[in-house]
Amino acid sequence: MIIPEILSLSALTVCFITILLMLNLFGKAGLYVYSTVAIIGSNIQVLKLTQYVLIQDPVALGTVLFSTTFAVDNILNEHFGEKSAKKGVLIGFLGYLFFVVVMRITDMHPAVDHAECISLHQEIHKLFSPTLILFVSSLIAYFAGQYTDIFIFSALKKAFKDKYISRRALISMCVATFVDNCVFSLLAWVVFADRPISMISLWKTYICVTYVIRLIIAILCVPVVRLSGFVIRNKNV
Repeated sequence: MIIPEILSLSALTVCFITILLMLNLFGKAGLYVYSTVAIIGSNIQVLKLTQYVLIQDPVALGTVLFSTTFAVDNILNEHFGEKSAKKGVLIGFLGYLFFVVVMRITDMHPAVDHAECISLHQEIHKLFSPTLILFVSSLIAYFAGQYTDIFIFSALKKAFKDKYISRRALISMCVATFVDNCVFSLLAWVVFADRPISMISLWKTYICVTYVIRLIIAILCVPVVRLSGFVIRNKNV
């Protein structure tokens, strides 16, 4: 049996390679595509939990893929400007919204009266019929986290006059992922929940464990942000 940590690291490696490849081939347009696909993909992945060896509680798989979008924000911000980074956030949101609406319409089509067709229809319904609470919570958290990342990175960039990109990227991603995690967990499991959980359970189960993973991913994302400068200089994208 393959250790889940190895699978997640493999997926993260694929994400890093794809980010740099898209930047190399298509410039900021490639990063916009990556972010949109990552947001859609992570919201599908989140339906599946995995049990890491080193962590007691199950963790949603979408955490790894979604966390890489903060690195993309920083790459856009560093090389193309704050406006480009904000545009990337909006493109990602509209792309995800379009996908959800289209798949909801797809789900509303009646299934053909055949055993296999009915079975597939039920599976599609499970995948693409998220509750309104989770949908709204994820969108609010998305904007809060992404714009926090862009704001902090931009402020540090001005303060340090374009120096220390690794430190700027690490600080902005660490804070932004924490904001995203807290906002989503608070809205989904306390504010909008039919049966709100206690703040202690929220902190231990939904915030701390997930943030540790996001913190590790943020650290691993730093070299990718640095390598983006090499790609820009050598390919003139």
